[in-house]
Amino acid sequence: MLKLSPAVLCACLLGGCVTAPSVNVRGDATIDQRSDMASAGTVAVRVVNPNPRSIRLVEYDYTVTMPGRSAWHGRHDGGMVLSPGFDRVAELPIVLPANIQPGTRIHVGGGLYYLDTSTFAQTLADWGYRPTAGFSGSAVVQEAAATGPPTP
Repeated sequence: MLKLSPAVLCACLLGGCVTAPSVNVRGDATIDQRSDMASAGTVAVRVVNPNPRSIRLVEYDYTVTMPGRSAWHGRHDGGMVLSPGFDRVAELPIVLPANIQPGTRIHVGGGLYYLDTSTFAQTLADWGYRPTAGFSGSAVVQEAAATGPPTP
C-alpha cells in the first residue's frame, strides 16, 4: 500500500481531485410535526459547487445541538449531482424536543461527503476515500406556515 500512496498523490496533483463545495447553514429551521415525544422538521443548508466540473453530493452527516439538551445526530442522502458553478438548497431533517419553542436558536454542524464525477474519483471512493466538506452554523426555530384547503 505504501507504493500506491505516491501514485494516488500524483494523480490528485494532476487534476484528479476537486475543490470542496461550500456548505452554509441558512439560518432557518422549520418545525412541521409535533408529538408528545418530539418535534420534527428541517433545517436549510446551501451548497455551492466552485469547480469547473460536476460533483456528486453523496451524504450529509450532522449533529443538532442546543443549550441544556442532548445532541441529535442525523444522516441524509445527498441525492444529486451539482453542476459547475451552481448552488442548491437542501432541507436536512431534524428532530428536537417536543416542547421546543419558536425563536429557539439551534446549532447544526457536520460534513457533506461528495465525489468528483470522474472515473478516477469513483475508483478512489471504491477504495474508501470519501472527501468531506465541513459545515457549521446556527438556525432559529420557527413553526411551519399553516396550510390547508383554500377558504371559499
